[in-house]
Amino acid sequence: MYRRVLAIEDGCFTIGKRLLDNAILIGVVMDGFLLEDVFIDTVKVDGLDATDKALTFVSKAGILDLILLHGVPYAGFNLIDAHRIYEETSCPVVCILDRKPDIQRVERALRTRFSDWQERLQIINKSAPVELSLDSIKLIVAVQGLTLNEASQLLREITCLGKLPEPLRVAKLIARGLPPLLQDHFL
Repeated sequence: MYRRVLAIEDGCFTIGKRLLDNAILIGVVMDGFLLEDVFIDTVKVDGLDATDKALTFVSKAGILDLILLHGVPYAGFNLIDAHRIYEETSCPVVCILDRKPDIQRVERALRTRFSDWQERLQIINKSAPVELSLDSIKLIVAVQGLTLNEASQLLREITCLGKLPEPLRVAKLIARGLPPLLQDHFL
């Protein structure tokens, strides 16, 4: 069965050791394994505008079966609130994490860098990540609007190479393909 999926990924936000002010945010819409659309915007590094930008991508994408996020933090600690996206769109959201976060370390980092650290920590805590097995692949996911079994079935349908679902893999390729200097052209 073909699924219409929006996957969101960010681009680089550093050049060497220099932190950029903004990063590219990429949204990829795929119907099954067919690329339908690509959205490009920018988000503030360590800002709080990524959720609103993601919601803009959702409204541009039209009818969707699933929204895929590559984690919760984008462009440093600019967090996408998957719970808010699900509540505002009624479209299920699956966050694929590279690893289970060490909440104590995250909290320490937030406390030292942000006056609004509690708001940011609350967004992270809403996404209770769990391990999910897709045959021989183990993923860490946080799911909004689906059961784990439903998420597992959907992810199997849209994964063909490696462990990342195809829409997220394509979004990552596009985002990583835009070097920071080219991103300056978009900013």
